[in-house]
Amino acid sequence: MMSLFINLIISVIWMLLDREMSVLGFAIGYVIGFAMIWLFQPILQSRNYVRRVLGFVRFMFIFSRSFLVSCWSIGRASLIGSIHSIEPRLISYDVRGLSRVEMFLLSHCISLTPGTTTVDITEDFSTFILHVFDTQDPDAVRRDIDKTLRRGILAFTR
Repeated sequence: MMSLFINLIISVIWMLLDREMSVLGFAIGYVIGFAMIWLFQPILQSRNYVRRVLGFVRFMFIFSRSFLVSCWSIGRASLIGSIHSIEPRLISYDVRGLSRVEMFLLSHCISLTPGTTTVDITEDFSTFILHVFDTQDPDAVRRDIDKTLRRGILAFTR
């Protein structure tokens, strides 16, 4: 937590030293502050902070890629493919072992990705019910969510 505070202080100072206060100036200050914290990890004892920030950045790239691939596949299936070849399904997805915050993030990332929607969650908070636009293999959808979204979220939350 101290590393985040130091990084934010460096960001604000950088932004204030710039000619114009802007979000870009704050972002540049944040990157400079993060680089300084990364360089002085042993002194500041900030390994966990650095790992989480890098995990979040990786997750944003993973989510962006997943989003674009889903947009492409939905567009291709709905515009080029035959309407009779589309197989929408309701599938279950096991979320045991995740905290409530991780479940919240995962459900929203699933719903933001075109072609999948989190429809419901069981009363014991162990399973999501997902609607998938087009799939012949529900296990492939589960593996893809595990490999991309779930792994990415766990990289910065734990």
